[in-house]
Amino acid sequence: MARRFEKISKKPLIIICSEGGMKSSEYYYFRNFKSRDLRIQFSTGNSTDPEGMLKDLLIYIENEDVKSEDNVRIFLLMDTDLNNDRIKRIMNIEKKCNKHKIEIITSSPTFEIWYLMHYKKDKLVFDSSQSVKKELQKMNTKYIEKLDIFNDIIDCTSDAIENALYYEKRNKEACIYYANPHSSIYKIIQAIEEFSKK
Repeated sequence: MARRFEKISKKPLIIICSEGGMKSSEYYYFRNFKSRDLRIQFSTGNSTDPEGMLKDLLIYIENEDVKSEDNVRIFLLMDTDLNNDRIKRIMNIEKKCNKHKIEIITSSPTFEIWYLMHYKKDKLVFDSSQSVKKELQKMNTKYIEKLDIFNDIIDCTSDAIENALYYEKRNKEACIYYANPHSSIYKIIQAIEEFSKK
């Protein structure tokens, strides 16, 4: 009699690709969400341009046999840098991302706007990534780039989500990528919460 093998159910998986890979602020932030109920993996590669990041991510997906996963969400995180050329390049990879079920997550001008949304709701329009980081240093004097400030802000995550949604609704642009400010990071937080309940 043939022996039956039951498929072992794996924990849900979230894959994140960010600018600078494992040397990025995004890595230091999201590594804090790893738990017994959820796997979070960061794709390899150090590309910072949209096309290079997507290429790195697709190689990672292939090498890690992600297609065999039942519960997986894949996120490609990019800053718009308020740069029209960069935004157009992000838009140019949308179709390929959709084909591979990769969700594009952007922040404008930079990822650190997400951190600021934990501290305040108003006066979040900035003209550069550096000005966002300077404001963040006023809000949190310990902050330096690539420092893990997760424990300083975790209790205000619901405020940050509310503020991100507020700016998203206020957006008058046809495309969210052009909005200043904005951050879609909350979508990853929601995916983490949803997967943690499974």
